[in-house]
Amino acid sequence: MTDLLRRGARDLIQQAVEAELQTFMERYAEDRLPDGRRAVVRNGYQPERRVRTGIGDVPVQVPKTRDRSGGGRHFTSSLLPPYLRRARSVEELLPWPISRGCLRATSRRR
Repeated sequence: MTDLLRRGARDLIQQAVEAELQTFMERYAEDRLPDGRRAVVRNGYQPERRVRTGIGDVPVQVPKTRDRSGGGRHFTSSLLPPYLRRARSVEELLPWPISRGCLRATSRRR
C-alpha cells in the first residue's frame, strides 16, 4: 500500500510541476529571437532527486528551461524549490482532500 501511495504522490507532484512549467512557458511564449524562434524553451530535466515525506522517499524530476536570448530567465518550481530535501508530511506535497481521503480510507480498513 505504501508503494502505491508513493507512486501516486510522485505522479501528482510531477503533474503539478508540469502545470507550473506550462504557466511559466506561456508567460514567455511571445518572446522571440530575431530569427523567429522562441527565446525560452524547455531543455530536459534536472537530475532525479528524492524528497523525504511521511510515507518515505519520493523520487521527483524537475524540468529545466533555457533562455536562448541570455536574459537569465529560468524555471524554478514553487512546489519543489531547489533547497527542499525533506517535507514534514505528505500533506505538504499532495492536495489536502486527496491525501486525507487516502489516509483515512486505509486506516479504516485495517
